[in-house]
Amino acid sequence: MDAGPPLAPTPELPPELGPLESGDPRVVGPYRLVGRIGAGGMGAVYGALDGQGSCVAVKTVHAGFARKSSSREAFAREVEMLGRAGGISTARLHDADPEAAVPWLAFDYVPGRDLRTHVRAFGPLEGDMLRTFALGIAEGLLALHAAGIAHRDIKPGNVILSPQGPKIVDFGIAVRIGTERSSDASASYGTPGWVAPERYSGAAADPSADVFAWGGLVTLAATGHQPFGTGDAGELASRVREGAYDIDGVPEDLLGLVEAALSVAPGRRPSSEVLVRELLPEPAEGTEGRVAPPQTATDSLRRMLHDYWRGVDDAGHEPGRWAAALGVASAAGLGATALGSSALGSGGASGAGAAGTTAGGATTAAGGGATGTGLTTGGALSGVATSKLGLAGAGLLAVAGLGAGGFVVHDQVSENPSETVAAAVSVLEEGSGFTAQVERVPVNGGETVTEEYLYSADTDSFLLTGQAMGQETVAVANHGGELYVYAPRAGSISWGNWNASAEPLEIEAGVSEDSVSLDLVTGPLRALAESGEAEGTDEEGVYSGPTTLEVLDEGILTSAEAEGRAEIDEDDAPVWVDYTTERWEVHVEFTGTDEEVTVEDPQISSLQDGIGWAAVHAPVCGSVTAVEREWQVRASGWEVDCAYAMELAQMMSETETYGENADPERVQHLAGHSGSGGSTWLVDEAMACSLFRHEPGGNIANRTFLLSACQPAEVLSEGTQERPYDEVEFEGRTLIDFHEQP
Repeated sequence: MDAGPPLAPTPELPPELGPLESGDPRVVGPYRLVGRIGAGGMGAVYGALDGQGSCVAVKTVHAGFARKSSSREAFAREVEMLGRAGGISTARLHDADPEAAVPWLAFDYVPGRDLRTHVRAFGPLEGDMLRTFALGIAEGLLALHAAGIAHRDIKPGNVILSPQGPKIVDFGIAVRIGTERSSDASASYGTPGWVAPERYSGAAADPSADVFAWGGLVTLAATGHQPFGTGDAGELASRVREGAYDIDGVPEDLLGLVEAALSVAPGRRPSSEVLVRELLPEPAEGTEGRVAPPQTATDSLRRMLHDYWRGVDDAGHEPGRWAAALGVASAAGLGATALGSSALGSGGASGAGAAGTTAGGATTAAGGGATGTGLTTGGALSGVATSKLGLAGAGLLAVAGLGAGGFVVHDQVSENPSETVAAAVSVLEEGSGFTAQVERVPVNGGETVTEEYLYSADTDSFLLTGQAMGQETVAVANHGGELYVYAPRAGSISWGNWNASAEPLEIEAGVSEDSVSLDLVTGPLRALAESGEAEGTDEEGVYSGPTTLEVLDEGILTSAEAEGRAEIDEDDAPVWVDYTTERWEVHVEFTGTDEEVTVEDPQISSLQDGIGWAAVHAPVCGSVTAVEREWQVRASGWEVDCAYAMELAQMMSETETYGENADPERVQHLAGHSGSGGSTWLVDEAMACSLFRHEPGGNIANRTFLLSACQPAEVLSEGTQERPYDEVEFEGRTLIDFHEQP
């Protein structure tokens, strides 16, 4: 049985909605669907009418995710979290049923244009209108932060300028404040140019990141340009990290707040509460010079919206057209049966989202809030589907037909090939990790390239083993948002080998940490889904269509048009993908998806008899002056971040002799040789750092020194009177590299 014939577009369909598709439900809970707002990998968002004829947006979850207990739990947490949020400038959550056969929630439909579209069409905001916008967004953030929610995707597309004021929408990657990266499936998501700098280094979810984006929104609203300009993801990330913003044109009365909000250091940004307090108008004077009774921030914002919010329309939204379109759709034989918590029942309505029937047989919307939450009003969610987790999808459990004892439900995952492929992207991006074997065969002959891709969401690590960065390399990784490249060592780095530092590899322009990421795998699949031309094949579960493939080859990132074919299993996980370009035939075999994957520093996994791989490219943390020279400091081991590397380097280089007067609680002198001029220190009982003399046989009076790489070290036994030196074991890899500046 099927869910009925496809609904053809009609003149009555509102321009902001797309037509319902054959696999879509016609009723969700007490809401009658009018058309699609957006779709993608996780579910779909529909425009709908409630029992009173009001326009709402309804979010559903893809059937593949609805079958997973973890997805249901995440959805229930989202409902509970959003149910606590309020505020004038956030969309209101109406109702939800996370326990339904297909979980759903309903929220305000917000008519209007997003910020960027409005500014392009009508120009920047000015004067009191601009200040009202700034206060409105700050008030929305304060409402979220007070409810314990970090939005994390504040950007122009997620701010709608409605006739009632600015509204924050799209909570696709919102989380509880303080959520650590290790338990945050969406930690790496966000929009370049709007993501706060600390999120690139794995910071926990924090309100200060939303405040950072507030500064960007006010800049765009006031000037018409983005604070960090345009460019690829790597360029934007670099400018954000450096604090290289352009806020020229922001009015003087807002400039200080915007500058503070865009600070690279989260601690220097104002809180959303401070923003609201600073943006509120001065108290009005009462009669006879007395100050008027105090008003709340909400009262002040409502007054400012009433007095100053002008020139904003609803972008052609007409509720009457929704009702007219629904009248056309209803002719397809849709009953009042709801796809709610009673969807697998035997006819009676039950649950918060089910439809109720009066004694006279007329159908009414059953009231109530979200199942298990006690939700009535408040909260916030998007009326626009734009995030990666976004509110998009296919294969909804659809009403297939009605019978005397109830109705039949079946899964139509294959109805929309584009959305099925999009669901596979979500499995990769939102799962625990995956392993893939990749084979690239040159079309015109030549050597086949084999590689392995490993991804761990837990450690935020993507590892590509192979010669992608050049013939002399063996692996490249993106760990914690930093790029690392590896090559075989020429020999062991036992203690006394002063040449332990690896020779740096020059990276091609345009290649950055963003070039070596999950997107190498998901990007072409996403492009296939978004092409609109994906289609099923004669092979069950196999889909094909045009796409764009990015390949990292010989250290150069290239992009090529490709024809893609992908097999996707019943759990929406990709099994294999083939891509054909003019240059390559590429086969990707997934040997594990949505599973815990161990991805560790390749220096560790490659160690054999003290000889392994060296990090020939690693994060450059800064420089220090030691032994009369300038040294570049690199954090080469994954367990060492730049803050620690610089702290150690500066501590060890405070004296001309390097390390002699370092903190004795942290630094222990292990050995020194007057003939070679070398000395070694044990630092923090974890690593050995050494100083060696150039050309040991030369004139001591003219000696010069070099800093050797710090390597892991462990004291096995302490010295005795007979043997005054500790017995120390050194590991053959580097944690911190030092390179002499030219």
